[in-house]
Amino acid sequence: MSTRRSGRLLFLTVALAPCLSAGPARADYQANMYTDPMTNEVLQYNLFVPSNYDPATKYPLLVFLHAAGTAAQLPRTLAADGMGWVGVVFGTPANQALYPSFFLIPISQTNDSGWGDPTAPITDPEKFEGRLTVVVLKQTLAKYNIDTTRLYITGPSMGGRGTWDIIRRNPTLFAAAAPSNAPASTADAALYVNQNIWSMCGDMDPIAQGNTDIINAIRAAGGNPIYTEKANDGHDTWRTIYPDPQFMAWMYAQRLGVPWWTVSKAPTFTGLVGPDVVTPAGLGTTFDFDAGGLLAGYDAAAGSSGGMKGSSGSEAGAGGSSGSSSGATGSSGAASSSGAASSSGAASSSGTASSSGAGPGSGAPTTGAGSSSGGTTGPSTGGQPATAGGSGSATQPPGSAPHNVAGEGGGCSQASGSRAAHPKLAGTLALLGLLGLRRRRSSSERTN
Repeated sequence: MSTRRSGRLLFLTVALAPCLSAGPARADYQANMYTDPMTNEVLQYNLFVPSNYDPATKYPLLVFLHAAGTAAQLPRTLAADGMGWVGVVFGTPANQALYPSFFLIPISQTNDSGWGDPTAPITDPEKFEGRLTVVVLKQTLAKYNIDTTRLYITGPSMGGRGTWDIIRRNPTLFAAAAPSNAPASTADAALYVNQNIWSMCGDMDPIAQGNTDIINAIRAAGGNPIYTEKANDGHDTWRTIYPDPQFMAWMYAQRLGVPWWTVSKAPTFTGLVGPDVVTPAGLGTTFDFDAGGLLAGYDAAAGSSGGMKGSSGSEAGAGGSSGSSSGATGSSGAASSSGAASSSGAASSSGTASSSGAGPGSGAPTTGAGSSSGGTTGPSTGGQPATAGGSGSATQPPGSAPHNVAGEGGGCSQASGSRAAHPKLAGTLALLGLLGLRRRRSSSERTN
């Protein structure tokens, strides 16, 4: 080898050495595939690892479950569907600076309640994609230094159904859950009482009554869920809630076993059908995970994926153990080790909706016609209206993906009761838009 070539190789080796060093230097999406050894069922998922991950620091983790779409979107791929709202809102550099966090983003290969159907009896077999999501979550807890008192889960529409189903089967696993535009069975209300839940829906959504019914049932059972029902809003309320700074602030203030009203304030939005919170009498300052022996024998009877048992809140799954109230004590809301905002900053300064702009994010959003209710800023799809009857303009990321409402859980069925369709809803339910996104700003990314 010539001296000149040797010199070039030495130069390249020295120049590339920093790029080959161990440990991620920036946030990244890691593609994964898990195969159930017993059934050979497969779940594909992306894991977002925060930039400059420090194994000595505990981090929160949020599970995002996407919505359904159209048959043309199947089969889904991680490249096209594996970022969702994490890419456009939750995992942006601005939000990661405030709330450094892991994100688990699985993809479903069906549009029929793939993550789970919370309106069906809990004794029904668990949908495998929801079940395997909990399996890979626990594997992730064992691999990384994740704070088991700060696990969160959210999803819109089909993802909202999955959120309800997973937290009823694992009622002591998540610090907070935010199911959007999704009903659940009122028979399971007692399983939701000792959980931090913020649900949201539009009053023009065909499933609004089912969503309202489960919230009322939880309140009647002694729980204190937050319910944001927006007036003149359809089946896409998440488009205005997710980008609002109140959403991330509230979610990341929550700790397992600690009631939300002791560490944060209820979010405040305008244009609601009713109040966000209807506080039951006699609320305490702690959760009793097994009040009245509710969870006794629960795993065997309901096919639970595991989680935590008893009022002590010790973790039974992978990833170690921690007390149910550790991580945040009382209203002082000390900041967590990850540097996320403390409970003192959980509520927005005035509680106003983010009508002036979307939440923090990176990349250049595009603007399309249509909006969520009242012109509030939120991602939309193409030029379609984001809601039935809204006005103004709505911010959206690049790309688009249609959203199939009728394909979720046997159509827009409700857990109970019914509401008359709003006149403005006619003709708009065939294709309700769902946020689009390009993977690392490429044209192939779809957001559900």
